[in-house]
Amino acid sequence: MIDNMPDLNLVRLFVAMVESRNLSAAALRCGMTRSNMSHRLKRLELDLGAQLFRRTTRHVELTPAGQLLYRHGLRVLDEMRAVQAAIDSLDGTVRGDVRVRLPTGLGHLYLAPVLLDFARTYPDIALRVHINDGIGDLISAEVDLALKITSSPPEDHVARRICGIQWCLCASPEFLEKNGPIQNIEQLGRCDLIAPQSLGRRFDLRLKQAQGDPLILRIAPRLQSGDYPFLRDAVLAGLGVALLPRYAVWSQLRGGSLIEVLPAFEPEGVGDAIYLLTAPNRFPSMATRVLADFIREHVERHSADWDRNAVTAR
Repeated sequence: MIDNMPDLNLVRLFVAMVESRNLSAAALRCGMTRSNMSHRLKRLELDLGAQLFRRTTRHVELTPAGQLLYRHGLRVLDEMRAVQAAIDSLDGTVRGDVRVRLPTGLGHLYLAPVLLDFARTYPDIALRVHINDGIGDLISAEVDLALKITSSPPEDHVARRICGIQWCLCASPEFLEKNGPIQNIEQLGRCDLIAPQSLGRRFDLRLKQAQGDPLILRIAPRLQSGDYPFLRDAVLAGLGVALLPRYAVWSQLRGGSLIEVLPAFEPEGVGDAIYLLTAPNRFPSMATRVLADFIREHVERHSADWDRNAVTAR
């Protein structure tokens, strides 16, 4: 009977507790005291007639009943959000909040203006934008939509491929004039290298060639950062040879302020595609789906500019 159904507000607190992993964090997230949070969760257990947590000194573990409530509670809350969004959109206006996470390079160099365009186009959608390279658990991070550049999309998220990403080695004309042309892998290995810090302090760079097996070069960059505009400025300043995605330097390659190094080789395995990620157990809201489609359409429309053939052909 409907009278025996648990209070939806209590279910919401329970889900927040599970996602926050401890009572204090959940209480802070929900804007209440720890004791009030604990009291409400005990009331939910009484209403259901089942223990939901096993409490220890450091954390809480879900009982089988708690695991069941969490799985179904997520779906119920998502459905209620979808219902509210659908009601709000009856007049044809899409409304809601979307929490989105962007990778640093693509976020700063390309997607930031795309999101500003989205905000102008959909004034009734509130955006919460985080620009960093971490993904982690989207649910516990309270993120609805994330973009990631990777060669292996995470299996614990729903991943939707947008387009491929090509990387290149490049340097300034001044650097090449001072140090001489780079004609083989051995000469490249003796150069100061610039690369994203997400690749690690030392890593194996695979260089694909038209014929034969890929060559592998052990890389220990002299200069690294998660700030792609900084890396681009560094290579423009003649500080070394940079390993960067083409979307970061395509206009400089086209204009001649940067020159591709060893163009017969193509770096691979450092992040070969852009993926849209959503949590596996949450149905995206209408606002989230609209934003995902907006980003995908913009990236697909402009990604041809980043293609190595487009750059070299002009």
